[in-house]
Amino acid sequence: MKKEFGEVLKDIRIDRGYSQQYVAEGIMGQSAYSKIERSEMEPTFRKWLAILEKLNISVDEFRYILNKEDLTTKEKLINEFFSLNYNHLDDLKWLKDEIVAYLKEEEDYLLRDLYYACESLIVLNETQNVEKAQFFAKKIWERMEKFDKWYLLDIRLINTILFIFPIDVAVNIGERVTEQLVPYHNLKEAEIPLINVDINLAVLLFEDKKYHEALSYLEKAIPLCKKYQKYIQLALAYARKGIILQKTGKMDEGAEHIEKAYAILNAIEDRKLINDLEKEVSHYMSM
Repeated sequence: MKKEFGEVLKDIRIDRGYSQQYVAEGIMGQSAYSKIERSEMEPTFRKWLAILEKLNISVDEFRYILNKEDLTTKEKLINEFFSLNYNHLDDLKWLKDEIVAYLKEEEDYLLRDLYYACESLIVLNETQNVEKAQFFAKKIWERMEKFDKWYLLDIRLINTILFIFPIDVAVNIGERVTEQLVPYHNLKEAEIPLINVDINLAVLLFEDKKYHEALSYLEKAIPLCKKYQKYIQLALAYARKGIILQKTGKMDEGAEHIEKAYAILNAIEDRKLINDLEKEVSHYMSM
């Protein structure tokens, strides 16, 4: 049976090993909090946010736990898309087919954009033809650039196609993304997309031989990768920093960072990513 709002809060609190008094302190009385766990009353929105902060859990994660048995097809497709490794071609093709099936039944702007993103990434994986990949990516950008404000889901979507654009366009988009994220300073859900933006921009700047600018983006991303334990992104950032250092004459320091990248990927035993990284290092070092 689906659990009630209060039951989910109680489960999380017990899993954390917290007392009701600890969670309620500074927010409300313990007796009031106890009623929330028994589903006898609901907290105000602000108090709910404060409770989640005490429990060290995000709003999105709480909503997922509460509704995981009742996610709509759309929510499942969105979750699948943002949890993908975008270099895994079979997964991209499977998800694209699932989105196509949904769109045959019901048109949806966001899922249409996810379809274009899948197509763009599939083309790039299969052909390495950036111009063909841009054809689909531009369809997303045509809609997104009209918005005065982007929300976190918009930014996550934009980031998946950022590296496909020409360097000047991508940097302008990246700067706009950074500006949009200023109000979310120190919020995990905002800083994690910023990691990916910085790493993608670094690749584009590196390919344009703007090594110092590329390095500055990686230097911003690496502390955030460590802060949020994003080890795959950390490995990519280390490897790309190592390549740049070697390209700028710092051979030993560069080799050390590349070795760190391999050590991380070996530790998490992702053979596909290790192979991809070997190809990337070989490609860029031969340029």
